[in-house]
Amino acid sequence: MTKFEINNNDNNQSLFKFVKKSFSTTPLSVIYKWFRKGDIKINGKRIKDQKFLLTTGDLVEVYDTNKPVVRDEFKYVDWQGMMVAYEDENIFIINKAPDIEMHSPVNVSLDDMVKSYLYDHEEYNPEVENSFVVSHVHRLDKLTSGLVIYAKNKVSLDVMLAAIQNKNAIEKYYIAKVSKKFNNDFKTKGWIKYDQEKQISIFTEEDKSEHKNFKYCETEFKILLKQEEFNIVEAKLLTGRKHQIRATLAYYGFPIINDFRYGGKKINNEKMIFLSAYKLIFKNLPEPLEYLNGEKIILDLNIEN
Repeated sequence: MTKFEINNNDNNQSLFKFVKKSFSTTPLSVIYKWFRKGDIKINGKRIKDQKFLLTTGDLVEVYDTNKPVVRDEFKYVDWQGMMVAYEDENIFIINKAPDIEMHSPVNVSLDDMVKSYLYDHEEYNPEVENSFVVSHVHRLDKLTSGLVIYAKNKVSLDVMLAAIQNKNAIEKYYIAKVSKKFNNDFKTKGWIKYDQEKQISIFTEEDKSEHKNFKYCETEFKILLKQEEFNIVEAKLLTGRKHQIRATLAYYGFPIINDFRYGGKKINNEKMIFLSAYKLIFKNLPEPLEYLNGEKIILDLNIEN
């Protein structure tokens, strides 16, 4: 028999979802069988209802000793070089360095660094978590630097995941250096798809609503600084598609410096492109993150260099 005591990060989760997460290597057919046979008890009572909602303090007992419980076996790494932009009891915002992957089974990743930091600060311990894993709310490409949001608990994760899809809740701004100059601010609307084989995204203004591989996207571009050979531009994401800014700028003939995959001019040997997620603005967040409304997290970048 395996026992779990439900904590705050498991609260209000369906029993089926909780069991599926806790026994993620167990075939679903076995889990369904547990429910049919009444092999799962909550507070001593057999429960067959898969939609039963768990409450903090509940005792869950699974009467199958042969199936392993799967917990987050994160890779502890040195996090000392990680740059923290903002932190409170619910969220953690990191200034990701370029050439750092968000997640990797082989290389040191930002996920590993964040978990190691929180583990050392006694804010995350996978051994006492039943189903929750500290998670990033959104991603940045490996070669892109800048702000990434992490959630420290399940409630904050749910709120942030919903908010990141809502352009009226979290505004995301990027700075890019482009290799050709354009004269006016502009807003783009179009369709984009990711080519897995070529590992690039393809943007077009042509209506692709009937093509399932294309997704609608919008971006606003604003000129921040005109230089002799380059422009420094701000990009505001109104949708969040893979390589959206990179592909859109390339489509209009303004590829990002060092972004050779999209035709950008290479000016040094650094493994980075001149694109940084430099500003986040929080608006209209519900409880318990309503205190963040109006908060602006802005990186102090020397855009002239």
